[in-house]
Amino acid sequence: MASRLLSSQGRIVCYLPNLRAVVGHFRSFSAYQNDNTRSYYSEDSSNTDFPTVWPDKSLGPFGPQDRRFPLPGLIGTSSYMTELTQKARNARHPVSPDLLFQQLPSERQGSVLNHVFNTVESMEQQYCSDKTALSPSDILECTAEECPQLLRKDLSNLFPDRNIMSGDFTVITVSQKTLNDMTSWSEAVALEREELLASFVQGAGEICEALRAAGFWADFIDPSSGKPYLGECTSDTLFETDERYRKLGFEIEDLGCCKVIRHHLWGTHAYVGCLFTNAPVDHPVLLAMQKT
Repeated sequence: MASRLLSSQGRIVCYLPNLRAVVGHFRSFSAYQNDNTRSYYSEDSSNTDFPTVWPDKSLGPFGPQDRRFPLPGLIGTSSYMTELTQKARNARHPVSPDLLFQQLPSERQGSVLNHVFNTVESMEQQYCSDKTALSPSDILECTAEECPQLLRKDLSNLFPDRNIMSGDFTVITVSQKTLNDMTSWSEAVALEREELLASFVQGAGEICEALRAAGFWADFIDPSSGKPYLGECTSDTLFETDERYRKLGFEIEDLGCCKVIRHHLWGTHAYVGCLFTNAPVDHPVLLAMQKT
């Protein structure tokens, strides 16, 4: 099975022979658990530097004292509170040298434009390399990228039960190369679209199941209705010819009688579907796509 991964900041692109290969990658990490879990412990008094001194009833307050409990009534201060107090003292007067070197508005605009130009140039180079390096068996492109803030606002009505404006929100697009040109309509085109629809719904459902098993939220758009397949009912839709797909790197062509989506490699010989999850792009459950 051939696969190839291209990664950039906040974006992963993988080429595979079919949708089952993508599902296999996600299923292999469905039981993934984050090792960076919190651990809670209680401090054992036997590990302290000071020995335990029990009060002497005969001597009363004149007896030996436990240095850990110097206050009346054998009360001592918490080491946790001591650490917080020390941190508060250290951060009482924070001085940041960045305040002296803040960018001017014009400098900020220039840096943003340079970043945009560099990003577009790198994407163009990446797309050009794709055309020459792809294997004939690579007929599926799976892209995972952090959803832009502007697109999040446009998609907020699709998921009324979730706050997608903050936190991790990743969009996964699955583009399958088709045998027929999607600009025309025939029995062969209709049959191929029905087969691709059934394949995508089944595969996307399994991918969402794997992501949920890994502890994340996930849902996908049903291409036949344009609505989330697992989420609450909504009046908003996202069909494959929606203009919002432009923000994901696709082109939407208006043919007069209809619209069609254009892929950067396969043109109008493409069938596109998308999934959404709160798994970050750099999580192993998504990076697993690079493994063969």
